[in-house]
Amino acid sequence: MTETIVSILLMAAGLYLLIGLVFFIPFIRKGVHTFDDGVAAAPLMMKVLIFPGIVVLWPLLLSKWRKAVKP
Repeated sequence: MTETIVSILLMAAGLYLLIGLVFFIPFIRKGVHTFDDGVAAAPLMMKVLIFPGIVVLWPLLLSKWRKAVKP
């Protein structure tokens, strides 16, 4: 029973991180520029530094991106 619960939680965490990894690519190319213009001129190292935060906080950033796009 405990092994099943742990397996389900690990799969859910893995799925969450996978979605975050997929979200990172379009967000760093287009999304982050909608509410932070300074990122366009930022070096690659800065984008590497914010990578973990984007992957973990993707639901919050997605909602912020959606609100910024709406007229």
